Amino acid sequence: MPIERGQRIKLPFEGKEFDVIVIDPNGLGEGQPTVGFGFTMMERYVGIPQSTLSTWVHRENEENWLKLPSGKLFRYIEIVGEDEKPYSVVEASDWFELAFDLIDNPGKTSKSLKQKITAFLRWFAIKGFYAEAYTVLKGVYTAKDSRATTKWLEARQMGKIERKFYTDLLQDQGCQPISYAYWTDYVYLGLFGMKARQMREVWELVEGNQAIARNYIPEAKGIEAVRYCEDMVVRLFVDDLEEAHDDAINHTRRKFIGGA
Repeated sequence: MPIERGQRIKLPFEGKEFDVIVIDPNGLGEGQPTVGFGFTMMERYVGIPQSTLSTWVHRENEENWLKLPSGKLFRYIEIVGEDEKPYSVVEASDWFELAFDLIDNPGKTSKSLKQKITAFLRWFAIKGFYAEAYTVLKGVYTAKDSRATTKWLEARQMGKIERKFYTDLLQDQGCQPISYAYWTDYVYLGLFGMKARQMREVWELVEGNQAIARNYIPEAKGIEAVRYCEDMVVRLFVDDLEEAHDDAINHTRRKFIGGA
């Protein structure tokens, strides 16, 4: 199937999908297109309001530009998509440069927007690094590999959000921050038979090591299981932390590991 200007593809990002638009089907060479993000998608998923983008619109030398608070210019292109709708599109590498520039020269950019932009850059940096690593290791980076790294990143990100509720519960029950490690180890011991530090060391070893084979669980699945377990503690807690942890561990083992 030929690649065409204005063609749209879906790209996963933090559990969502947003549109990427083909700018030039042969922009990087024959059959190697350049792609970009429209203003609407950047507002929806990165947080830069279209109203802000519109204040940066600048016309110079009969071309369209975004002029950032730093004074730097980034070109955008008006493209009619395959759905016959018009889109203002900035090429992907320019979007990354634009995002870095906003962090370095924020002007009136809010703290929350800078955090969203940083998360956006971090996500794609990690994905890109894994794509290169897999290509070197396996000779190819497949759609399955991409989905696996996305799922792993999502589990890590969701774990950070949900862990706040878990640590809030511990704090509400009078636990000091130094006690959080005890309950973290309680979860890891219940799920994997190892304390958190030991299990993380296992994840750094090569799969198949006979010394750890009986306890081995892939890191992505393990992180998801810990996240799920801590969330279950919050949901199941009545008046006894240990009881809530034990019940949550049993539920989690049944779901992720097979058997209490």
